Amino acid sequence: MNFGLFAEFFLRQGMTQHEAFQESMSQIDMAEESGLDSVWLAEHHFDPARSVLSSPIPMASAIASRTKRIRIGLAVQVLPLTNPIRVAEEAATVDHISQGRFDLGVGRSGIRRSYDGYNLDFQGARATFREALDVIMKAWDSDVLEHDGDHFHFHGINVVPKPFQKPHPPVWVAAASPDTYPVMGALGHPIFVSIIAGMERVVDRVKEYQKAWSDAGHPGVGPVSLRIPTYVAETAAQARNEPEASTRLGIDYAATELADSATSPELAERFRQVGRTPYDEVLKDRLMYGTPEAVIDRLNMYRDLLGISGVVLETNYGGQIPADKLNKSLRLIADKVMPAFR
Repeated sequence: MNFGLFAEFFLRQGMTQHEAFQESMSQIDMAEESGLDSVWLAEHHFDPARSVLSSPIPMASAIASRTKRIRIGLAVQVLPLTNPIRVAEEAATVDHISQGRFDLGVGRSGIRRSYDGYNLDFQGARATFREALDVIMKAWDSDVLEHDGDHFHFHGINVVPKPFQKPHPPVWVAAASPDTYPVMGALGHPIFVSIIAGMERVVDRVKEYQKAWSDAGHPGVGPVSLRIPTYVAETAAQARNEPEASTRLGIDYAATELADSATSPELAERFRQVGRTPYDEVLKDRLMYGTPEAVIDRLNMYRDLLGISGVVLETNYGGQIPADKLNKSLRLIADKVMPAFR
């Protein structure tokens, strides 16, 4: 199982932006030293109280230059906010700098603020996303790009560099809406899934993804990685109590920001319901908090239910867990949890 660290470059209360960069880079260094397989970079815009990570591709390049082993991925590049040719160029460049340690994760984001800030139509993001992804794949695969679509038009250009990895870096897609699962299965893209809004429908949708993968003739099974808030401590009480205040902030964020940007009333209500759910109820199946032994059991359960091949660990859900506790949790993950899956 691939163990990945999710990096959002949070600002704790009283922290400067420079300190946020320094602390997060230090934790990524620790992930490399501790044997984690990958680091995944978020993308946030116009939220200075939350995160400074608005430009994940330059950050991926910096990480590639200071590490030797760990894979560097985006989770995710928000495609409708930028030009897909630019993404193809910059992602391929990072792939060369890292000598093939780069994974491109893409999505369309559920945060309406990002679209408003860029003066873009949030409602049209789904169609723009799918066309942008198509353009990137064409740009990497062809010496002469020709594309006439509803949103983008490119003619007679040769996008360079081509990726270091052949035919290209893995392209992961954040699966949220129901139709994304079978479409990405048919296209052969690995997916990220999240269960913070509930497990009940994700299991069935992953089955649809795997069926579409198989029906399209792709070999094996489609890779599925679970993005999940994770905190490991020596005792169950510490694992429950130490991240509680920060976790409540993360839950409130999902219940407001994500609900306001939801693509359907049903999804909006599911996010709001998370905000109304008592903390101990959320702990039961939507967060992976516990002793090393409890987290191993939980991972085995998720692997049985979803067939996951990896996890993207949100080790600082809500962004306010102190650095010393974050580091201790990460050490326990590396020393006590990961060996059970090697």
